[in-house]
Amino acid sequence: AETAKRMPSKPLDPVRLEMIQNTPKIDLSFVDVAGDHKEHPHKGAVDEDGNWEYIHDETFLHREPPEFVLPNKEEACAKRDANQRMLTEKISIDFEADAAAEKRAKESGKVRPKILCVIFTIQKYHDKLEALSHTWGPKCDGVVYASDKTDRVIGTVNIPHEGKEEYNNIWQKNRSIWSYVYDNYYEEYDYFHSGGDDIYILVENLRLYLESEEIQAASNGGIYLPNGDETLQTPLFLGRRFAENGDMDRIFNSGGSGYTLNKAALKTLVLAMPTCMPHLHTFSEDVLVARCLRKSGVLPYDTKDEKGGERYMPFQPGHHLTYRPPADVNKDWYALDCIDCKWGLDHCSEQSVAFHYIKPPLMERMHAIPYGILMIT
Repeated sequence: AETAKRMPSKPLDPVRLEMIQNTPKIDLSFVDVAGDHKEHPHKGAVDEDGNWEYIHDETFLHREPPEFVLPNKEEACAKRDANQRMLTEKISIDFEADAAAEKRAKESGKVRPKILCVIFTIQKYHDKLEALSHTWGPKCDGVVYASDKTDRVIGTVNIPHEGKEEYNNIWQKNRSIWSYVYDNYYEEYDYFHSGGDDIYILVENLRLYLESEEIQAASNGGIYLPNGDETLQTPLFLGRRFAENGDMDRIFNSGGSGYTLNKAALKTLVLAMPTCMPHLHTFSEDVLVARCLRKSGVLPYDTKDEKGGERYMPFQPGHHLTYRPPADVNKDWYALDCIDCKWGLDHCSEQSVAFHYIKPPLMERMHAIPYGILMIT
């Protein structure tokens, strides 16, 4: 007998539903587009000795998470600033919901959404990765530190790309990274989150969001919840939406906090790459990813919560607490590009999932606060 279709307890709002229903569903079967790995962006990765066909073990952190020890705990505990305020007065991790989801998964035998976290970096910034590896990194089911040098000790993998290794060529770097991820990990994961080496992800909140009825329904055409045996999926491009120069016809997801693709979106992006600015050298990879997906009918999904709070943050928590837009929004790109933003404490969702410009000392402190390692009174 055909499995009965289930609807979410709360339907998608009309604007989100219309966008989803205008997005073509994608066959989830893997299509080999690597062409024997002879050309970028599908040439693959190299090991420490420069040998091609290197396959990075992306489970290294999840299998053997290092112990987190907060340096200078007393000093960190005593510090009072805008970051601490936003992290204690607004943002939290829903540990109860996460534990309940774990219990349901064990009892039902269904696996929770598997997340591959893809971080792009370069050799001179490898020292930043220790903070990621000791804080949120192991909570991802898999981690790819995509770099210009393979180092198995810290888990980096050298994924060469067309052109120079420089800021003004991040588009080519990301083309090769996404191609490598698709070629090697597509079948193993449900969601793929990409960002730079200065992001902090609240992985529990991200996973809860991805397995919410809203996102499940959105990935299944917008009306019904998936049964789990679907062969077609609606591409989801999740992140912090900006209107490029205020133009609502050119919305992109900021690369700052990183963005999250489901399987259909990853496949759509990689299959679009050969005809979407394949040799352009530029820094604006987030704008170009959005442009390539837009050409395929995929737009950034509105990830605000039910109160209008943002989940993906392009700056530090404290910046979002204190920022106020100028009277003339044209004088500040952030105010100009922001889409229906709230300001102050209301800006961030209680269940925020990602922040940007997080240097290692702040990353450690940000990790210690929501997990109760720092007891703020």
